[in-house]
Amino acid sequence: MRTRNEILVGSVVILGIAIVVVGTIWLKGEGMGRDQIEVRARFTEIGQLLEGNGVKLRGVPIGRVNRIALDSAGHGVIVTMRINEDVTLPEDPVALLSPESMFGDWQAEIAPRSDFDNYNYAESPDPNVLPGYSLPDISRLTAVADEIAENMATLSERVELAFTEETALRLGQSVENILDASENVSSLVSSQRGAVETVSRDLQAATRTLGRAAAVVEEVLNQTEEAISEERLVQIVADVERTASRTAELADTLLAVGRDIRVAAATADSTMRTLGELAAGVERGEGSVGRLMSDTTLFVSIRESNLELQALLRDIRENPRKYFSVRVF
Repeated sequence: MRTRNEILVGSVVILGIAIVVVGTIWLKGEGMGRDQIEVRARFTEIGQLLEGNGVKLRGVPIGRVNRIALDSAGHGVIVTMRINEDVTLPEDPVALLSPESMFGDWQAEIAPRSDFDNYNYAESPDPNVLPGYSLPDISRLTAVADEIAENMATLSERVELAFTEETALRLGQSVENILDASENVSSLVSSQRGAVETVSRDLQAATRTLGRAAAVVEEVLNQTEEAISEERLVQIVADVERTASRTAELADTLLAVGRDIRVAAATADSTMRTLGELAAGVERGEGSVGRLMSDTTLFVSIRESNLELQALLRDIRENPRKYFSVRVF
């Protein structure tokens, strides 16, 4: 009997030790026969998170919090989590801390950043450390709600002070004025409906005209593009080059003609000066022509000789035998 009691006590002790060991392993998040890996995340604060709290992915438990420590600079908290090795993390993962229940238990959840992109995550310079964000717990929400309630009470008091009976009457009058203005606007819209329709028709006609003009412009552009196709463009450039060459030759010819004209003008000017000098000498009676022009005796002699010659010719016509004799053998 005594031996049986000792065996029973030893079994209970061994079972208790096993339960303590298994519970400790479970609380620390150690996998039971499953390989696990460590994942770290950085937070500015962790709220009520403790070692051993659960880690979830899309609501499914995948591990537990293994270690919590301040970072090297003391400006953040590094949370190390042990999760199952066969879990595939989402693309661009982040870690979120939030209350798990109303009893103060917290949890860590891994999620894609795109699902919660409006949070200000605590980034880490180490790319292997996930960005983290800690959601406010119930106590903070309660404190914020109390602050909002106090602000609402203050606002209500101020509204009661500002919203007197006179204010209500003025507000009612303002509403009536708004209704009257709305009716006036409706009447104005109704009266101007015809003008608006006319303007609309004109705009439609202008739009159609612009469309036709755009079609014409497009056709002209197409024709222009065809006209300046590669072969025609080469021909046009060649014609322009020939024209430019001929223009240069014409310019050279015109320059030569201009030089000849200047030489001719200089010669004509010299000739005119010579003629002027001769005319001046004739007027002064210099030379044979000058004496001929200034001496009237020669003119009279020439005139008398002419008269005598004319009389001789008349006499020859009238009496040819007097001057000519014809003999026939």
